Amino acid sequence: MNKKQKSLVVSDLKVLRDHILRYCPPPRQQQQQQQGQPAMTSSASSSFTSYCSSPLLVGTATTAAVHKKNRQEEVVFPYSVLLSRINKEIKIATAQQSDIQNSRSIVSKKKKKKKKKTNNGKTTTNYLLRMIKTMLRIFFMDVPMVMVFSLVMLTMVVKFYYNHYISPTIDAAQWIQDDASRLQDEFTYYARECDVSDVTTGSIQDVILQQQQEHDTSGNGKNNYDEAVQVIMTHGMAVVPSLIDTNTSQELRNYILKRNMELTADEVIPLDTPQNRWSFGIHANEHVSVANALSQLSSNVLLENILSKLLGHDPAVAEITAISVAPGAEAQGWHSDVKQLGNSVKYAQTFTHSYSLFLPLQDVTNVMGATELCPGTHYCADEDLEDVCVEKGFQAAADGGIWKAGDGLLMNQKMWHRGAAYTAKNGPHRVVFIITFISRPNFGVDHRQLSHGTYFHIHPHMYGHTWNDLKNAHVVMTWPFAPLRSLGIWKPPNANWGWDWVTTSATRIANDQNGYMFEDLLDFVESYSIGQMIPSWLHGSTAEEGGWQLYFKETIENIALFAVVIYVLLFLLLMSVTLVMDLFEEFDKHRTKSYIQRTLCWNVLVLVLTHQVVMKLESTQYARSVREKTIFARPFVAKSDTTSNEHLFEDIVPITIGRNVTITERLTTIPEKHDVLLGSRFASNEIGYYRHFLNYHPGNRMWRDLITTYSELYRSYCRLPLIFQSYIRSTIENDVHQNGRILTQNYYGEWVVMNDEDVKDTVLRNLQIGIDTIHQVLDKEIDVLTATAKHGTFMRGSPLIQIATLKNLGDLKNILKPEQLCSGQSIVKGHNGSFRRRNILDSSSSFPIVRYASQSSPLRHRSKEKRSFLPHNSRTGMHPKVGDVILANFRGSGYMMPCKILFVEYDDYAVAEFKYGISQDEYGGVERSNVYLNKTKPFKGVKQNDRIAVLNHECQNCPITFEDATLGTCYPDLTCEAVDIHGQLKSVFKDEFVLAS
Repeated sequence: MNKKQKSLVVSDLKVLRDHILRYCPPPRQQQQQQQGQPAMTSSASSSFTSYCSSPLLVGTATTAAVHKKNRQEEVVFPYSVLLSRINKEIKIATAQQSDIQNSRSIVSKKKKKKKKKTNNGKTTTNYLLRMIKTMLRIFFMDVPMVMVFSLVMLTMVVKFYYNHYISPTIDAAQWIQDDASRLQDEFTYYARECDVSDVTTGSIQDVILQQQQEHDTSGNGKNNYDEAVQVIMTHGMAVVPSLIDTNTSQELRNYILKRNMELTADEVIPLDTPQNRWSFGIHANEHVSVANALSQLSSNVLLENILSKLLGHDPAVAEITAISVAPGAEAQGWHSDVKQLGNSVKYAQTFTHSYSLFLPLQDVTNVMGATELCPGTHYCADEDLEDVCVEKGFQAAADGGIWKAGDGLLMNQKMWHRGAAYTAKNGPHRVVFIITFISRPNFGVDHRQLSHGTYFHIHPHMYGHTWNDLKNAHVVMTWPFAPLRSLGIWKPPNANWGWDWVTTSATRIANDQNGYMFEDLLDFVESYSIGQMIPSWLHGSTAEEGGWQLYFKETIENIALFAVVIYVLLFLLLMSVTLVMDLFEEFDKHRTKSYIQRTLCWNVLVLVLTHQVVMKLESTQYARSVREKTIFARPFVAKSDTTSNEHLFEDIVPITIGRNVTITERLTTIPEKHDVLLGSRFASNEIGYYRHFLNYHPGNRMWRDLITTYSELYRSYCRLPLIFQSYIRSTIENDVHQNGRILTQNYYGEWVVMNDEDVKDTVLRNLQIGIDTIHQVLDKEIDVLTATAKHGTFMRGSPLIQIATLKNLGDLKNILKPEQLCSGQSIVKGHNGSFRRRNILDSSSSFPIVRYASQSSPLRHRSKEKRSFLPHNSRTGMHPKVGDVILANFRGSGYMMPCKILFVEYDDYAVAEFKYGISQDEYGGVERSNVYLNKTKPFKGVKQNDRIAVLNHECQNCPITFEDATLGTCYPDLTCEAVDIHGQLKSVFKDEFVLAS
């Protein structure tokens, strides 16, 4: 019996059981009927009886009885026996069916398990094959396509960035190649010529600072930050002691000496007189001693405050190098680290000023070649000051003969200096650690670029960093952060940008600076490892006319085109492979379609990322300044671009007098050292402490001494008759005129002579406000706003707005003009920088002692019989002395030419030095002659419209002759225009003409 039949038997038995239970009453029901329960109705009883005695039940019972008792008779089985037998049959049939199902289930599970094992083996194999195929496809199809397409996008971004940003930056930074007029238009000072009298000190002791004492707020002595800045601005240098400890100095020294023995040709920095000298750029983390030294010096509070005042907060790091000198090294030539043509002395708003910190790593004596210094020369524009520095220069070792290890010499890079000779036959190498700082770039606001001539020797990864980075050099100046910072790609969120490699290189390319001249380009292509890595057919043009700018442009274009070609060829190659595979498989797996889809997806992803990078680059301050054409923009409007409204500026601009007047035509002149220069082109908050540059001009130092001396005395006389005050004003005016003139600048930066009315108002205003008072500070702030309105790029092209702004500022300056302070108080600036009121006529205080510039009191007796309470000019009738410039008869020609007294032999006889353009002799372009002092005249500066005599230039050995002419416009570079008697215009140098007799 099969499973189906057994199932039917079980089903039938269950039906029969249910049928019996339904229609045959159980014995309990019969008992209930016998016990008096209600009986069935006649019809129901009849139906029940007929059913229970039906042949079906009888037959069933008979059949059962035959099997059991083997007898054939009709019986009626008891109800319980019948029901029990049916249940038993159901149970037997159900058990048999369950056994069959269990056996079949076991067999099925075994088959499934066996099949599963077989399938698992096949699935694992297929999975591995699929993984291998996928990996091969990724590595040999997807990855190459993504990498090549990424290279294409990278070259396109570089090409876009170079053409739209870097190349315009190079064009904006060009100084003289295409437009030499910038040399005249952007003067802030003048081409000052120096001599031995300009050297400010002869001892290193005068510039040694004291460390700021902890919790010291007294502000007294050289430990005050302002005092330290004054020392540096006056002398061009200062010694900051104990910047790093002895152990760090020794450790760093040992490392540098070791590196000197391992330097490659690419690492060596060229030096003047290189024999027994070594120099190289140092990475901040190439050795632990370097990072430790940077951390220690950057934690020095005195040095940090000095640099912040000089250069602004968090100055940029422009150089980290070391110089080692061995016995036998010869002395270098006297030099300045910046060129005279492009520096902050003459062009303070065009070029940055920078300071180098020289840090000896061992005690240095004079015989070891301690650096020689020529203080005060950072204000000079001379091409050669060797004679001056040989006579007045001195070494950095103190009077005790030792420059201590760890004591830093902070020096203006414009100051003349040199490495001295190592004269000792035997001795340790002199190792100096050097770091250079400049102001951080502020593109679009600060228009200055790097000064010319500065090498800025620095490791390629050290560009773009600032002072604050030195404090944590072991973290922020490491790989990969340092290279990204150097390239100008990324910096920490809270950090500041320094001068990155891209911008620095652009400014140096623009003006053929060191390392980026045409000869350097040829060396780069032929000799440098980076240049040799590029195939020759990808190099751009090396034509001298285009230089580096054209070379980079064409090289980038060639590489971009090459990347595109590679991408197209690779795409076609892989497309061909997928097509061939599809042909063999009859396009069942659609490999070509899948390849195109994957390529498009990856390309879209790369394009999105590229777009984000471009958007990020274009949102930077640098990019905005390039697009707005404000990066390295001219700080002053070019004279050739002036509109017809120019004269309106001169009519209303307050110069220094604090009032609005219609000024008569001002005559240009050539400044002299003893002139008082009240210029307006240093009025900027972007140039650091150089906004006070003119305070250190010789004539201005004398002027400030006079105002400081007489301002309080002038205010103390306010209750006396006006003659007392008038006498003080006239005394100052006479004193200034005896030594020089009061000059100011016109709209184009040319120095002009103040007329008498303006001189009186200038003297009066300065006597009223004094020096370092709150009124003077307000005056200077208004001057900054005035200069911004006159020359700021955001107001150019809007002359009416400029004029209105300037007029309002003039009115404001006039409103703030202090009246005569008869209240007995003045407001002065204390040593700690705060302002306070000082009682002048306080009964508890003595009468103010006035110190004159000559250190003698201006209140003196005129005679024993008559006493004067008015200041007396001590310089009246001054006899010429050594160093004075006078006018003397030149070679008996009758023309009085300027000359400088070298020495006086007798009371009326001296040797003087004439300097002019055509003389060439043993004294280096000057001529010396004997002069009689009683036949000389005081020197007098020339001005526009003066009648002059111009030295004839026909030949060097021809007789000296002069040609009459009229002086035209004079410029800060010491040249003037002259119109001869024939109406011909020519340019003459200051030493080539004199006032006509």
